[in-house]
Amino acid sequence: MTGSTTPFRSAPVGYGFHPTDEELVNHFLKLKMIGGYDHVVSTIAEVNVCAYEPWELPGLSAIQSNDPECYFFSRRNYKYSNSQRANRTTGAGYWKGTGRDRTITAKSTGEQIATKKTLVFYNGRVPNGVKTNWIMHEYNPTFSFPNKRDFILYKLKKNPDDLPAFDEGESSASNVDEEGSQLRAQLESFNGIDEGDYNLNSALHFTN
Repeated sequence: MTGSTTPFRSAPVGYGFHPTDEELVNHFLKLKMIGGYDHVVSTIAEVNVCAYEPWELPGLSAIQSNDPECYFFSRRNYKYSNSQRANRTTGAGYWKGTGRDRTITAKSTGEQIATKKTLVFYNGRVPNGVKTNWIMHEYNPTFSFPNKRDFILYKLKKNPDDLPAFDEGESSASNVDEEGSQLRAQLESFNGIDEGDYNLNSALHFTN
């Protein structure tokens, strides 16, 4: 783990960190790229994501809680020094893109601020990798300003072992019964089906 972020030992009961895509990019990622706001964005750890296996990453999260999602800032990692091709290989496997990239826009201006790519983790090596239930969203900012630091943001989640990993755009609703309605809502939200309306103050909240 790198950077000056200090992990929270544990989150209070009822604590939740659920920023929207716009808040992740236009607030947390933008301030991280500008620099000098580590105290504001310390709820997201800076980690070289592909230096770890997905099952190791939750332990590196700045927030230790029962939330199913983890968030990380990461420097861009390229296969070659003279290439813009992303390196998404780990020691045990690799992250593979699936579905179409999505556009993140600022609601107030309609301006595009990022693209969101969905990645699925495979154990092994191409072409014989075995698909797992680990899913990650990669947020690539499209805004530009002078002297920015080159960061991207990741949102990590593991589907329950009794549910198959599904690609971006596939609904998990058919795989969850009525007793799992809360879990279904979380899964669908993670896959962009229902982002919900939040403001920055809702990113950190307490539930009753």
